[in-house]
Amino acid sequence: MKKSRLGAAAVSVTALALILTACGGSSGGSSAGGASAAGSSAPAATGGTFSVASEEPQNLIPSNCYDLYCANVLNMMFTGLFRFETQADGTVVPVATEMVDSITTADGGTTWSIKIKDGWTFTNGEKITAQTFADTWNFAAYGDNGQQLGFVFGSSQLNVVGYDDVAANKAKTMSGLTVAGPLELQMKLVSPLGEGIFYNFLAGPQIFPMPSVAFTDVEAFNKNPIGNGQYMMNTPWVPNQKIVIDKNPNYLGTAGNADSIEFRVYNDTTAEWADLQANNVDVVPQIPQAALSTAASVLGDRYVNTPGALSFSYSFFPLQSSTFAKKEVRQAIAKAINMDQINEKLLFNTQTKATAFAPSTIPGGGTDACGDSCVYDPAAAKALLDSVGGIPGNKVQIAALQGSPNTVAKAECDQIQTNLGVNCTLKLFPDFGALLDAYGKITAADAGFIGGLGWGADNPTLQNMIAPLFGTDSPSNYIGYSNPTFDALISEGNAAADSATQIAKWQEAQKVFYDDFAAYATSWRNTTYGYSTNVSNVIVNPQGFINLDQIQVTKQG
Repeated sequence: MKKSRLGAAAVSVTALALILTACGGSSGGSSAGGASAAGSSAPAATGGTFSVASEEPQNLIPSNCYDLYCANVLNMMFTGLFRFETQADGTVVPVATEMVDSITTADGGTTWSIKIKDGWTFTNGEKITAQTFADTWNFAAYGDNGQQLGFVFGSSQLNVVGYDDVAANKAKTMSGLTVAGPLELQMKLVSPLGEGIFYNFLAGPQIFPMPSVAFTDVEAFNKNPIGNGQYMMNTPWVPNQKIVIDKNPNYLGTAGNADSIEFRVYNDTTAEWADLQANNVDVVPQIPQAALSTAASVLGDRYVNTPGALSFSYSFFPLQSSTFAKKEVRQAIAKAINMDQINEKLLFNTQTKATAFAPSTIPGGGTDACGDSCVYDPAAAKALLDSVGGIPGNKVQIAALQGSPNTVAKAECDQIQTNLGVNCTLKLFPDFGALLDAYGKITAADAGFIGGLGWGADNPTLQNMIAPLFGTDSPSNYIGYSNPTFDALISEGNAAADSATQIAKWQEAQKVFYDDFAAYATSWRNTTYGYSTNVSNVIVNPQGFINLDQIQVTKQG
């Protein structure tokens, strides 16, 4: 599915992925009507300006947005077909936006009719029609355009008829995508999708409509995107400095509370934390790991640490490597590492030991899919390793990044050495890109190394937590895992008409993967953030997105 996306503090090495998928579904023939925006009952305090700490976004083209930082900006600048809203019980569901008139299927989920409401325009005055969406989605899918989220229209998600030809530059438009009227679009899929998962695939930056100017001058649009959302950009993006967006006076829905929002780029988490303490930046959506030990005492109730984020950290073993060819070796390493202790002593209870890939806030998540393989037991781990003759060369490496404290990776290495008697060192990479590149180059002749990444879901489904990472030929499948049974169960869940069947199939797929034990989830992450005394009503949702429209500026001028 998607490429990975940068994130903050995880286990060994971290990278949150931004994906776009599904929820439970009901039978075909139903429809989705328009719904009010999140936070549409605006609080009393409006106006003012606040700032948000951010890393540098990769870019600001919706169909090429693959990190939290661009997504937080674009979610305010664009309105698509669905948005995710957090419910009172902490779960996240896709809700149709004010732009949707109806979404229906008459053949069990193979052909969908999407109708949008009249009157919507971009901030440059261009009218939004069904053709707008068709042009945007074909642009995203066309191979030569290099859009990272174009895969959403392919076999791993929507699977639109004709996608393969467009992705291979053999055609300019997907044959399954047709304009049926000025405000009606028809989408024909290769195989049916349940309603819920279809809605989830329609939520996210890759679905945001883009004006015609985006396709004629992509570079210029990237620096000054033109949207149809609550906020607009009046001054171009200043790379490595800031992005400023102002309230859109002509927005058809309910606009946000603040007049202006500044995204301030930090390359130094120490400076970011110092500015938050001094009220020089108002929202820090991910508290730096170095500050976790003191954040609660320094910020008081302005420090939030909430379990159930839609993300996890995981360790994985390159199956093509000689070191990790035996399943028992992989299991022994997992059993030799005390994740409860690492979470308490190094991560200050901002993560919870995982027993499956999805936390309990995702339907079908929170179960114990790993079983005994994930139970910390040094004696059993050593006995298991000895039973298969140990590790070739009696040494392993764990991937890590230069310039990072790597405290968790070091702790993992120490426990492997102590509990298994195996020499363990860190394999350092200059940057995240080099690390990912190295995963794909391991051969059977190489010793290989243990990888550590993080994954953040684009939607609240178990499917989204496992299919992009472990499906055959998925771009984020860095270990080359392939199991036809796993793939088939994912597909069967996608096509199921009811949520219970969907979840059951995906749980079966997860069990198949854990039986192979090519990787395992180490921790479920919490949502941890902080804010200044200048703002209130600050919420970072379980996906890691900030509910920016709801924030109130309490100290203005």
